[in-house]
Amino acid sequence: MSDVPPLLEIAELTVGFRTDDGVVQAVRGFDLQVDAGEIVAIVGESGSGKSVSAMSILQLLPPSATIEGAVTWAGENLLEVGENRIGQVRGDEVAMIFQDPLSALNPVYRIGYQITEMIHAHRKVSGRQARERAIEMLRLVGIPQPDRRVDQYPHEFSGGMRQRAMIAMALSCDPQLIIADEPTTALDVTVQAQVLELLVDLCHRLNTAVILITHDLGVVAGMADRVTVMYAGRVVESGVVDDIFDRTAHPYTAGLLASLPRLDGDVDEPLMPIAGQPPSMLDPPPGCSFHPRCPWAKEEAGCMTVVPENIERNPGHFSACHRADELMATESLVRIATGAP
Repeated sequence: MSDVPPLLEIAELTVGFRTDDGVVQAVRGFDLQVDAGEIVAIVGESGSGKSVSAMSILQLLPPSATIEGAVTWAGENLLEVGENRIGQVRGDEVAMIFQDPLSALNPVYRIGYQITEMIHAHRKVSGRQARERAIEMLRLVGIPQPDRRVDQYPHEFSGGMRQRAMIAMALSCDPQLIIADEPTTALDVTVQAQVLELLVDLCHRLNTAVILITHDLGVVAGMADRVTVMYAGRVVESGVVDDIFDRTAHPYTAGLLASLPRLDGDVDEPLMPIAGQPPSMLDPPPGCSFHPRCPWAKEEAGCMTVVPENIERNPGHFSACHRADELMATESLVRIATGAP
């Protein structure tokens, strides 16, 4: 175990949103550690709490949110610092790439202006130096003719180029951590692969850590160092990629894996969706939140009544499942996902 403290440490993060119908328990005791230079993926269905957890780091949630816990960065809890300090962290020390670049980029300002605005917010440089930096970053992310493209508007860029421009903006102040929230959702498969490959390559070259938020385990297979799987606001499994894929220790993770199309499978074989729907976070189910959809849930195991502890099953591999040991001993992923004995 390394003596170097993690770059980012989130402990017992809890986030609720006040609504007319009650409090939505979006995140319930979320823990995460990110080391310098590593890529950590947060995976789960829509509504599992992935984006809310990430936006809590930079205090980007609306006033209706109630946040508890600790987000430790450079020795201080970012949930307790003032607006001036969090303003220094945003974009400079921790940058964010949003899901839809067309919405994140201002359509009435040129790409170069938006990048230089970020640079001027955190660096004391001249307008010429900021422009040169913007061109340098556009070149770094593979945009052709960056000295000309820097003066174009977002609508003049393709979807993939807009996402590259967002990456250029995020990297412009040399952050130590980038939060990428579903960065390839609006892109076709080929462009997705190009953007993700670019992000991995740049982060390895610049030793920048990444939190990648996605609903697709297939995206992280060849990209992430570690994976955290969330369901109903809680971490249900976490570990290095090989453990998550080869030694699955939670039925929800197994269901996500089984729903992926396989290159070596029969083209006529139907995909296997996870049965049921995610629970309402206004009134989450007791016990294990996944038990209403879990084919392995058993009353005598405590699945319906007792919240499972997040236990280390192998070094660095954690799972919150009452039947994890049995699950890990089952060889067939399809049998795990379907609940076959």
